[in-house]
Amino acid sequence: MDEGREPPPEQGTPRRSIPADGELTPKEASNAYKAHAKPEECRRCSDIDRGRCETGERLWKAWTKACDEAYRQLRGIGR
Repeated sequence: MDEGREPPPEQGTPRRSIPADGELTPKEASNAYKAHAKPEECRRCSDIDRGRCETGERLWKAWTKACDEAYRQLRGIGR
């Protein structure tokens, strides 16, 4: 019996929730943004000339925030 597949997420809808405070590890944030920016996920974010959608912008900010924090820790800043 063919049960079919889950319908694809709506354009611009992340597959997993993003914490309101954007607290993700750099790897989580990177993976979430990369997954979202695929053409089948969000056409706007996958096109470099169009800019990011609201969800893509939140993911990108979470990614850069996580990376910035990781760099600060590596350099010993903020201890």
